[in-house]
Amino acid sequence: MASLTQITHEDLRIKLHQGSTKFYFRKVEGELRIALGTLEISRIPEGKHPKGGKTYGNATRYFDLEKGEWRSVSETQEIWVD
Repeated sequence: MASLTQITHEDLRIKLHQGSTKFYFRKVEGELRIALGTLEISRIPEGKHPKGGKTYGNATRYFDLEKGEWRSVSETQEIWVD
């Protein structure tokens, strides 16, 4: 992880809105998770577009491009990028 740069959740959300973003975080169990996500609506299948009205408290939501589903990472977790 020496070559990774830690970023804030706010910075991650900005990157996710700009396109696909590869980032890393440590899951609750301690496992390092590599995620490829986006918030760019044109990259999300129409049937998976956000419907609004639901907030997720202290988490950063993203569309996982590999799983094809919505995921979140707690704001208490540190995030890194290449």
